Amino acid sequence: MAITRKQVESITVIAARGRFYGDKETDELEAAIMAEAATGNTRLVVNLSEAEAMNSVALGVLMRGFANYRTRSGEMKLCGLGKKLKDLFVMTKLIMVFDHHDTEEAALASFADVAQ
Repeated sequence: MAITRKQVESITVIAARGRFYGDKETDELEAAIMAEAATGNTRLVVNLSEAEAMNSVALGVLMRGFANYRTRSGEMKLCGLGKKLKDLFVMTKLIMVFDHHDTEEAALASFADVAQ
């Protein structure tokens, strides 16, 4: 499976591994994000440190998840963007949309200033 989930206090971390080109793995990513949203979760980190590549379909999945969390006054943050993914996010200007961090620990710590 390309997606793993863990809970760190009130924050859910979803880790994505592999290539996300709109196939089964992308569907799993979307299902994982939306399943967390459906539970009422308002604090999500998507760890992409083991994600090798994405296309526009996968970027759309992340954007829909981001919009869902934002609409519900929640936060969805990204971490672990490697060079290839970071370049993609810069090129599409999504780097300015997502709160992103180099490591999972930094992403988790960034929630410290947010009221629980």
